[in-house]
Amino acid sequence: MSTEDYSDRLKLIQCENFDIAASCEAQYGETERFGKYVYYPATFLFYVEDGVLDIKHENKVYTYPAGSYCLVRKYTHAFFSQTFEKKVRMARSYTFVMPDEFLRKILDNYKFDKNLEPIGDRIIEIPQAESLQPIIQDVKYAVDNNRNLDTKEVGAKVENTLKAIINSNPELAIVFKEFSLAQRADIAAFVNTNYMKKLPLEVMATMCGRSLSTFEREFKLIFNETPHQWILKKRLQYASRLLAETHLKVSDVFVEAGFEDLAHFSKTFKKKFGINPSKVKRRNTEPVHAFALI
Repeated sequence: MSTEDYSDRLKLIQCENFDIAASCEAQYGETERFGKYVYYPATFLFYVEDGVLDIKHENKVYTYPAGSYCLVRKYTHAFFSQTFEKKVRMARSYTFVMPDEFLRKILDNYKFDKNLEPIGDRIIEIPQAESLQPIIQDVKYAVDNNRNLDTKEVGAKVENTLKAIINSNPELAIVFKEFSLAQRADIAAFVNTNYMKKLPLEVMATMCGRSLSTFEREFKLIFNETPHQWILKKRLQYASRLLAETHLKVSDVFVEAGFEDLAHFSKTFKKKFGINPSKVKRRNTEPVHAFALI
């Protein structure tokens, strides 16, 4: 099993053609909310096991309680938040991160009904996805017990299960087809929600549907800075906020903010703000928690 720990709350299982993100938020109070803006070049299939998932897109909020499944189209700029109450003790969800190639593979040889109308929606509930439950339970057991998982077998099961779901509901076929169509990203929305990820510029450009030269040219027109300058500035601003608003030490913050060398971080931080990071005065004593989501 290929697994990456993005934090103590998120584990990413990398299968051959898609990823599975297992997110678990621990209990900190009577009611907790964790949230994050997401804009990503892959379609998400969410399963909410515990707690409630709210997705705010434009002026509408989509609410999915425990037991719900929903699809979110790629490049949907939305605010995702999970809430849970004391009696629940946690919010837990599983996200299947499905690139266009995977969706097209599922639809391979599918015969579409010519009378089906395009959907147009970017967020859709899937009421008949209970057949994914055995797969989710396998993933849950592997993650909770740090056991190996045959990702090739899981990938085949997910592919066959989604094909069966589509065959039982032809309207979903047109949804998957629409969601797999090529689309160019909004560069500003993409980088503002993904600048903390360690992505080479070539990868960023590809994820935005552009060549590297086109990406750099359009980026400079939007921000009047090079991608490197802008990302460095954003990470330093994030580090400054962490130092001022959390209990994290400088030795933790530089890693959390995407830097790889403490000395370089301290030098760059002082150059930007005129103060050593260790001298930043904390403005409050309450910890800040982040909502972990791919």
